[in-house]
Amino acid sequence: MIKISLTSLLTYSAKVSKSAKIKYVRDTKTGGPYSPAIDHWKQLRDAIKKMHENNLPVESLKELLKVVSQIKIKNYSRAINEYIRFINKNEVVYFPVGKAYWTHSDDLLVSSSPELGLIINGNKYYVKIFYKKKDKDTKVIKRNINSILTLMQLAKKDFEVDPNAKFAVLNLQNGKLIVASPPNPDDVFELEIEADDFINTWNKL
Repeated sequence: MIKISLTSLLTYSAKVSKSAKIKYVRDTKTGGPYSPAIDHWKQLRDAIKKMHENNLPVESLKELLKVVSQIKIKNYSRAINEYIRFINKNEVVYFPVGKAYWTHSDDLLVSSSPELGLIINGNKYYVKIFYKKKDKDTKVIKRNINSILTLMQLAKKDFEVDPNAKFAVLNLQNGKLIVASPPNPDDVFELEIEADDFINTWNKL
């Protein structure tokens, strides 16, 4: 079974051409299994969660720039500034969430846990954050990642989902919250096709 992160499938879905999708799958496959040691964004993900859990000022995230490796500073600085802007322009309250995963055809397992629970301006969301910098081959907009928003809703969870809450991706390329719509049969079909394409590409490489 192929095991990937939600970020990996999200990035794949957001690729704007078939050649970009093939290249991304090849890079993902040859990159080997996940390891925290090579996870570029792990320190920032952990810092954001810790900041919310301890009710610290969002500006405290800038302290992370003093301890991360030099190679991360540019990307981290951009993402931190965007997250600070998002928090400061909204009324945000944190709540904890659990784990989730989604499987397809016994061939693909996607770890699909929301990173954060956030009540934003009175509305409750289960949020996945997209940190990666912009590139010409990737466009993180609702049309491109609709299958991922569907996946987040269909994933098996170890926590009780508030029926009034919504699932969303916070894109730190532009600070926009991309909110899922309730999935319909066409959305589920789109997700299954996207997963099939990923599996087929992986197996042919």
